[in-house]
Formats: sequence, structure tokens, C-alpha cells
Amino acid sequence: MPSFKCRDIGMNCGWEASASNVDELMKKIAEHAREAHGITEIPQDLVEKVKSAIKE
Repeated sequence: MPSFKCRDIGMNCGWEASASNVDELMKKIAEHAREAHGITEIPQDLVEKVKSAIKE
């Protein structure tokens, strides 16, 4: 089950999530980025950073 921790990409944030697949996890991450960090459009370099921090 893929999982992600916000702090793994250098954010001072304790948020963590997991999902049944990477696509679902990315949706959760995008929602969290918007609600908690005010990031409405995630730049491609940040997408790559997030994907590389996802643990299987």
C-alpha cells in the first residue's frame, strides 16, 4: 500500500496518508496541499519530488 509523509519532502508538517494505489494517494496529497498549504497548482518539480517520496 503506497504511503506518503509531508515531512519527507522537507515540509514542517506531520500529515501522512496511504491509499490502495498511487493515483488515489496523489489525489489525497493534492487535496492536502490545497487545504493545508495553499498550493492550488502543483508544479511538475514538486510532483516528481512527491512521487519519489512515496513508499510502497
